[in-house]
Amino acid sequence: LGPNGSGKSTLLRTLGGALPFRGRIRFSDRDAASLSPRERGRMVGVVTQSPSLNFPFTVGEVITMGRLPHRSFLERDEGGKKAVSRACKEMELEELRDRTLPSLSGGERQRTMIAQVIAQEPEIFLLDEPSSALDPNHALKLFRFLERMAAEGKTVAASAHDINLAAEFGSFVWIMKEGRLAAAGKTGDVLKGDVLSSVYGSTFVPYRREWTDFSGTPPACNGGEKILWRAV
Repeated sequence: LGPNGSGKSTLLRTLGGALPFRGRIRFSDRDAASLSPRERGRMVGVVTQSPSLNFPFTVGEVITMGRLPHRSFLERDEGGKKAVSRACKEMELEELRDRTLPSLSGGERQRTMIAQVIAQEPEIFLLDEPSSALDPNHALKLFRFLERMAAEGKTVAASAHDINLAAEFGSFVWIMKEGRLAAAGKTGDVLKGDVLSSVYGSTFVPYRREWTDFSGTPPACNGGEKILWRAV
């Protein structure tokens, strides 16, 4: 979390290998600098905020590109078709597989790029505001999927502006301000009114309500109740 320009995207791009850095980044006890492009592709999947891919590839072709780290001249990608089909299903893109990228809406394009990383099957997901163009239904389904990935042992790190989204789904929260880490820790310990006010410059007050999904059932992941925050 953090205000505009606080460094969230820069941090994720640096972790993903898109920006130079000083110091050391380690993934699963591996120095990031020692990883080959193929090894990095198998380990880390990155969803950027503004993907530059605008060529007339189809949705299916773009998602299949996520399998490139698993292919070589000497090694077949045995799980490729299954992974691509799963990614299409998770992002509800089955009926759009033959559409070209320029013909999609912003939300459909964002779902396509997320599906590409899902098909990649990385150990670490780095997502820069992945729900910024999604409608509430697809945003909720995305974070439910990411929650399942975390439960399976994957590492998931996402930037967001929605404090209450972080309150519902985040296990740990890092809050950035002016390029530096302002607060970090377990979600319930970090998301407090004084911390949020010092970072965002507004007064935040808590309120409670029952969290429900679209069927009216409280999600099992949070016990049906969360403390939410609003700026006043």
